[in-house]
Amino acid sequence: MKKSLIILLVILFVGGFFIFKNNIFLKNKLSNLMASEAIYYPKDSNESSTLSVPGGDVSTSGFSQLDSASSSDSSTALVVIKNNPINYCGNNIASLSSEDQKYCFRPPKENAFRLFEINLTDNKILFYENGVVQKIFPIAYQAPYGIWFETPTGYFDIGVKTRKLKSSVVPVYMEDAVQFYEDFFIHNIPYWGDGSKVTSQFSGGCIRLNDDIAKTFYDSAKTGDAVVSYVTLDNAKLKDNFFAPVNLSQFWVRQRYNSPIRSGGVWSQDKKDEYIQHAGLDLAPYKDATDLGVYAIYPGTVKNIVLNGAGDAGLGNTIILEHEINGEKIYSLYGHLKSIELGLRIGDAVSGGQKIATVGNTGYGCDYWKIGKDGCDQTGESDTHLHLEIKSEPVIGSPKSDICINPDGKKTNCVGYASDNPWLFGYQDPMNFLFSSF
Repeated sequence: MKKSLIILLVILFVGGFFIFKNNIFLKNKLSNLMASEAIYYPKDSNESSTLSVPGGDVSTSGFSQLDSASSSDSSTALVVIKNNPINYCGNNIASLSSEDQKYCFRPPKENAFRLFEINLTDNKILFYENGVVQKIFPIAYQAPYGIWFETPTGYFDIGVKTRKLKSSVVPVYMEDAVQFYEDFFIHNIPYWGDGSKVTSQFSGGCIRLNDDIAKTFYDSAKTGDAVVSYVTLDNAKLKDNFFAPVNLSQFWVRQRYNSPIRSGGVWSQDKKDEYIQHAGLDLAPYKDATDLGVYAIYPGTVKNIVLNGAGDAGLGNTIILEHEINGEKIYSLYGHLKSIELGLRIGDAVSGGQKIATVGNTGYGCDYWKIGKDGCDQTGESDTHLHLEIKSEPVIGSPKSDICINPDGKKTNCVGYASDNPWLFGYQDPMNFLFSSF
């Protein structure tokens, strides 16, 4: 009898420990916010709504809500979390709104210890340290899209910092100014010489933060910190009869059409003369992307295929398709491809949405394009992306004669860039061409 009682107690102890251990495991899953689908129950309601983010499937039923520090929105409580993607939000990050929680499930766009991501779509700057979001700064104003200067997109580094900076274009002062690329700064709301604040929301490419936010950002940023300025495709809606060149849910805009890049050895009172402008659209995959396919944006014909190193002018493996749209011949160019679909030949007909290639970082005969310094001998992180152009001629370079001064100071026929507004040289903005809204 006594022996049977001892055995029973041992079984109960082991079983209780197992239940306790698994309960702690599930609670840790919740507290880490490793969610792919977060289900919200509106306050005082039995109805639920879902917020989907990338991931797999893990059941966490049986817990009523997360720690209140995970959301500053008192009208909702996060109660069910499925799947298990990585949580990129730090434990000490300030309380997140339900809107900002989505950033916890998106990997950083560059492998840098200290990284500032400028999300121009959401008007937010995310600060990552060692791959974890530490702070989120709201943007007050940015330059309007599609004008000169628009806020640059691409990979940059924090440059000089100054507590007070006078504009070289108009007589205004900017405080807590942090350079993120050449003439472009992140700073407070500018003011005139008499101290009155600038009321116009127009920005010449710089990014404005409210005064208190600007001070915090200034203190957080260090010279040399990595910067990625970008646009998301979250709100992009394709026009009728067009197809996405990549899986829109797995890509972001690494560089926009018309984005400025500093030329070498050019100085002018008109700042516009000192820059060349991006003639296409660069689309980069998220770190966890599984679909790296490139797809025809419209039915057409393969007009040209240029192989990496065979006169590619830096665009690597490239396909040019010819389309007839509203009685006009238009050409779409797909560059830096890792590979081209087997069997695809010049003259072949392709259907809209047909896979034609895989994204890569090819150019000049090698995997050339890197984050940071470019070159076949560089070992930096691969700058994998699709360079997409919409143009009036089936050529690698500019449809109309155009000479660019590259950042190394050399004059060359423009390829991928234009010396002025790309529209003047036969290019169209791929975002406006493909999407009814974005």
